[in-house]
Amino acid sequence: MTDRVICGWRVRSEFPLPETAPWTGPDSPVEISIVSGVVPARVGERAAELPYIEAAPDGRLLIDASPIVRFLVTRDRVIVESAHDPYAPEWRASLLGPVLAIICYLRGALPLHASALRIGNRAAAIAGRSGAGKSTLAAALARRGHTLITDDICACIGLPGKPLVLPSYPGMKLSLASLDALHIEAHGLQPIGPDFEKVQWLAPIGFDPAPVPLDRVYLLEDAPHGGEDAIIPANGAEGFQRLSAEIYRPPMGRLLLEKPRFFALTAEFARQVSIRRLVRRRDLRALDGVVDAIEADLALV
Repeated sequence: MTDRVICGWRVRSEFPLPETAPWTGPDSPVEISIVSGVVPARVGERAAELPYIEAAPDGRLLIDASPIVRFLVTRDRVIVESAHDPYAPEWRASLLGPVLAIICYLRGALPLHASALRIGNRAAAIAGRSGAGKSTLAAALARRGHTLITDDICACIGLPGKPLVLPSYPGMKLSLASLDALHIEAHGLQPIGPDFEKVQWLAPIGFDPAPVPLDRVYLLEDAPHGGEDAIIPANGAEGFQRLSAEIYRPPMGRLLLEKPRFFALTAEFARQVSIRRLVRRRDLRALDGVVDAIEADLALV
């Protein structure tokens, strides 16, 4: 087994997790174990909004990503059943995606569907739906020398006070078109399952697993035809409404945290951070201009 750090937690895994950073902290207890084993065929009823999850009466969760992999998850243990090779990227995409988000919820962290970076002396998240371009924009910022904190799942703790981001691992998923626009060589990069339309690009330089205060959230949206890029404040009820849509898989949060607590955490999150609508053209040739705008916006704080 090897010990890794994911979201600040000490994770001991029977499987290689090359995307993640090694544990270099003190000799503290292991917080999460990832082991191979047999996952029961059923443990409970499936949620209507989450047909791939079953919740057992004792709190265990079955995550069914058949035929690739099945998981049995608690807050401190993940049992993996897969016929794929331990090094195969197909099942790791599920482990470091939905399963990681579930563990975040179980351990009291609110996961935003976002990438996050240290930009100057501040931390900013870039949130958006799948395919919105948040990883591409985060990679463009990383290429400018800003340090990656997390990609896709931005786990936050500290509520009801100032949110702290838990750095996940120093890698991001990018399309070949994004690599080309960013002048990143694709040769040797690992395709990411299950559809293999993206590859894993690692950005380990400066990666720090310590929690970092989150200052600002940019919510990605497409500019109308013929429109220009813009950064627009979203305050009060508008900010809450827009931010709520960017929590990672809200039905998952409502299931695992219960609706009142999920609502309260999201509302407090919206009160504690500065929220901006990032309206931009879906044109990779305009990427540098968007990065310039973010850097300038944070410099004004």
